[in-house]
Amino acid sequence: MSNVDVAAMVDELRDRTLGGFLGKAYQQSSDRIWLAVQSPAEGRLDLLLEAGKRVHITRRERPASKTPPQFPTMLRSHLSGGRIVDIRQHDFDRVLEIAVERGGGRSYLIVELFPKGSMVLLNESRTIQSMLRKMIYRGRKMAAGEKYLYHPGQLDPRTISLQELSSWLATAGQDLVRSLVRGLNMGGTYGEEVCLRAGVDKNKPAAELDAEEVGRVHQALQDVFTDRSLDPHIVFHEGKPIDVLPRPLKLYEGLELKRFATFSEALDDFFVDSEVQASVQDPLDRRIEMQRRAVEEFEAQERALIKKGEAVYQMYGQIERLLKVVSDAKARGFSYNQIWEKISGSGIPSAKVILSLDGLGEMRVLLEGAELDLNAALSVAQNAQRYYERAKEMGRKAAGAREALAITEELRAGIAGPKKARAHAHATRRRKPKWFERFRWFYSSDGFLVIGGRDAESNEEIYAKYLERRDLALHTDAPGAPLTVIKTEGEEVPNRTILEAAQFAVSYSSVWKAGLAAGDCYLIKGDQVTKTPEHGEFLKKGAFVIRGERRYLRDVGVGIAVGIAEGMLIGGPVSAVKPKAEPVVEIEPGEFNADDLAKRIYRYFTDVVEDRAYLKSIASIDQIIQFLPPGGSRIAKV
Repeated sequence: MSNVDVAAMVDELRDRTLGGFLGKAYQQSSDRIWLAVQSPAEGRLDLLLEAGKRVHITRRERPASKTPPQFPTMLRSHLSGGRIVDIRQHDFDRVLEIAVERGGGRSYLIVELFPKGSMVLLNESRTIQSMLRKMIYRGRKMAAGEKYLYHPGQLDPRTISLQELSSWLATAGQDLVRSLVRGLNMGGTYGEEVCLRAGVDKNKPAAELDAEEVGRVHQALQDVFTDRSLDPHIVFHEGKPIDVLPRPLKLYEGLELKRFATFSEALDDFFVDSEVQASVQDPLDRRIEMQRRAVEEFEAQERALIKKGEAVYQMYGQIERLLKVVSDAKARGFSYNQIWEKISGSGIPSAKVILSLDGLGEMRVLLEGAELDLNAALSVAQNAQRYYERAKEMGRKAAGAREALAITEELRAGIAGPKKARAHAHATRRRKPKWFERFRWFYSSDGFLVIGGRDAESNEEIYAKYLERRDLALHTDAPGAPLTVIKTEGEEVPNRTILEAAQFAVSYSSVWKAGLAAGDCYLIKGDQVTKTPEHGEFLKKGAFVIRGERRYLRDVGVGIAVGIAEGMLIGGPVSAVKPKAEPVVEIEPGEFNADDLAKRIYRYFTDVVEDRAYLKSIASIDQIIQFLPPGGSRIAKV
């Protein structure tokens, strides 16, 4: 849905649901939520919300009631029985906001309809209560307990003045249609519509428009974006639906239209037909189509990144001066956040080239019509090199996608016979997990098995079933550490294994979560661990009593590596994992949560391991997460 579609849907929902009451929420897929609404005028309605895609009332069959996942459970808890008191669009953006009053308080449901958008439940103070899925945006922390921040707004095509439009086009640095799309918050379809109505070539450089042409463009913006009439319809080309609109566009004149009484009905029909077409398409054809699109996207990103790297060198002097301003302020003791506050609030025209600056020094600048991402701590050459490295990564991904496409096309043509298919199936068959893999574990450099609990329950299981008198155990004074056990098998344990087990115990404790580089732990014998408390004391689940002397190991450095060895994923101290694994990734405390870091590690693995099905069977994102310590992390070395 475009921002025009969202504006039309807000008008419709205000007419049909404002003052109504919300019932239960249901989750149909990872992105799709249904809300039951008791409308004052129409009775029971189903409101369909799909993050990043659409919002409308639907007449389609609602999913059967069952135990809902976390997000719809939170919606039921905070919104069910509440009255819809407002529905609005934020700043003519693809963001729809529903305000609900219940029990004297007000909650807000935000539906983001831009690509990769989410849904967010806010309380009365606009603090995040829950999210459909976790998202990370540059300079914008999205997590429960944080204030919700909207995306920075663009120029509004409905209210932009002629002077503002003229200034923007003069500095945009691109052709007319791209300048309109990038700066005035509209999709490509509406950018072309404005050019068509203005009678100006869409490919003409925006800076070359004369005053009369700019005036025509300004009038066309008013005609397109201030029109509140309603004529919902689907546009067909050669019998296939290609677009759904709240009102006609000159761009589609002469094409077949199918009209509807409400915009919701048009959207309902359009998206369902699209889904039906996708479902009846041959799976291999659909895969080929997706892979071809992936190749095109990776190649386009590679070209764009190379172009930006070249732009950094072309504007060497300007960028060098800009970086020096920030680095000089940093040298005087200001944090990046403080520098950004001074820049953003200064009102100095030259400061407007810096669009954003986060706490890590990542900044976005607008120079000569080009947006560039720079790091304030790097030199000009290093910033350019970052673009070239990312371009190389896109090139590798494009090559991988081309190989995958070739294999799929062979399968489609019937070249890959049953023998090859059987061999592939055999290669990706899952092996049977060993008993210790449900815990944290690794094999030391000396070949000793080391296991540790994931939580209080698994700590209890290790103590009850697997801790023998002859074993060695480690723990930290800090809470939240695993009960770590070295399975000695009656043999003497070398000091190298003890140090690796100590690093393992410290890394999976609250020391890591606190972002510390080192911590202390102690070594004891297996028979020193007991569940028998002193008289009058009580032990909670997962807690133990240690009797006798402890050998302390001080300032043990944290550090974990994850890699693939002998057809399985392994993880543990770097010195134990790195010699055995290929590929391997070293991890240290950092800013990414487990989900985000696991995805980054998996993407690195895909660059090295060509067989994606095999990789997914042995080192999926969920499997990688099992080896990550609690708290934030980042990749230290690959």
